[in-house]
Amino acid sequence: DESKAELKRCSVFDCFGYELSIEGKQYILSSGVWYEVISEFLTRTNQAVRRIPGPSVRLPSWNHVDDERGYNTKCDKVGGLLNCDTKKIFYGGGMSQFEFCDLVHLDTRTLLFAKIVSKSTGMSHLVEQVRRTSELLFSIDDGYRKKIVKLFSKYHPTADTAWLKSRPRHGDWNFCLVSLGKAKEDLPFFAKCGLVRLHRHLSERNHKMSFAKV
Repeated sequence: DESKAELKRCSVFDCFGYELSIEGKQYILSSGVWYEVISEFLTRTNQAVRRIPGPSVRLPSWNHVDDERGYNTKCDKVGGLLNCDTKKIFYGGGMSQFEFCDLVHLDTRTLLFAKIVSKSTGMSHLVEQVRRTSELLFSIDDGYRKKIVKLFSKYHPTADTAWLKSRPRHGDWNFCLVSLGKAKEDLPFFAKCGLVRLHRHLSERNHKMSFAKV
């Protein structure tokens, strides 16, 4: 706690988390206890994942060697794709750091977020980045959009930023999650749950969302 006193002790086995699929059934190990996912919920989640569409943007294949930064750098050389990866935006209280997105395709109005999602934690980070961008970009407050204009002026000075001068309409842009090496059907179950929740969150706000495996 705040005085550095130990709150409790636990076995290392209580700290393990694991997912296991056997004969069509899904099992979760959490805090030393095994759980079986209800078959109806498992089926419903898998069906929802399959219904998430692909993007209209054609993306380069991943070579299974590059990290996310290397892949995004190669995409920047493809026509129409602008690399915004690692371009930090300082915004909000305490000068919090945000990444707008990894790639932008202005012609199709697609914001792309790339990640190697070999574990559920990778998908959690990806989902959170998309959710945060969707809230800030479409906010009534235009402060975040002004920061993006400055970002484009520095790294992509010839890009059109007229769309940032007013609040975009919900549904104008597609939020695309890009998975390096793993199809959405092959994600860990917890990762699928996070993906479905994000899709529902965006759909309820009339946003478009897609998923691409490269």
